[in-house]
Amino acid sequence: MRVSVRLTSGHKIELPENVIKKLDLSVNDEIIIEVEDNKLILIKKGNLADRSSEPYYDVWNNTDAEEYLKDEGNSDSNSSY
Repeated sequence: MRVSVRLTSGHKIELPENVIKKLDLSVNDEIIIEVEDNKLILIKKGNLADRSSEPYYDVWNNTDAEEYLKDEGNSDSNSSY
């Protein structure tokens, strides 16, 4: 899902209703903000997507998932599947 929002003069963004529903957000929920490679990532605190709480976070930090999967798909070691 990709949506466009504007930053207000008070440095705030308003999340569209469909995003709020998709993330099951409620008033006063905490949201973690990550900045990676010029991207702003919002994660509902306590969600399984909270990557910073995973024990192997440092292993995958700085790994581009799309590139990894593309490389895995082109790997000869996967030919036995």
